[in-house]
Amino acid sequence: MQYRKLTNTVVCPRYGRGAETMDHLIRECPLSVSMWIELAIPNLLQETSLEFLQWLTWVFAQNAYFHCRLFCCAIWATWGERNARLHEKTSRTGIETAHFVRSYIAELDGVEQKTPKILQIARKWKHPPEQSVKINFDGAYDARLCQSALGVVARNSEGDVLLSSSKIHQGISSAFAAKALACRKVD
Repeated sequence: MQYRKLTNTVVCPRYGRGAETMDHLIRECPLSVSMWIELAIPNLLQETSLEFLQWLTWVFAQNAYFHCRLFCCAIWATWGERNARLHEKTSRTGIETAHFVRSYIAELDGVEQKTPKILQIARKWKHPPEQSVKINFDGAYDARLCQSALGVVARNSEGDVLLSSSKIHQGISSAFAAKALACRKVD
């Protein structure tokens, strides 16, 4: 931040001591160290001789997907906690940040489990018979804006596009009206 002339302060805003570098913020700050200990990501604090960017790469090479995900979320939470402390005058301990990270990951996992997996078998477009033209059309409706969009594509038996059109309509009252407009456009 100081290098980019965004602040005059060089002291870590989370701990009040030490220069605020990425290495200090993520690896050396006692609040971060206690967070990493609480998260128990294997080998994380062992390799201290590497420069910061090398260390990041090393962490990903050494750990499984779950731990890498936890690691990324923890870095994001550390930066967020740093900004909250600086701008909103709120603070968390390293252990509280670790609990936040675990809760956040658990919430993400819960959302993924609750999201229904709807498998649709995609039907491949079929060419029309020889000497015929096939016209596909559809309409979409946005109830919040009371508008619709329509699209029309005409193709020959080779699958070549002969014409295509799209249009947005304002003041549309329903999804049915949007589909009807798309159908009417084909005429």
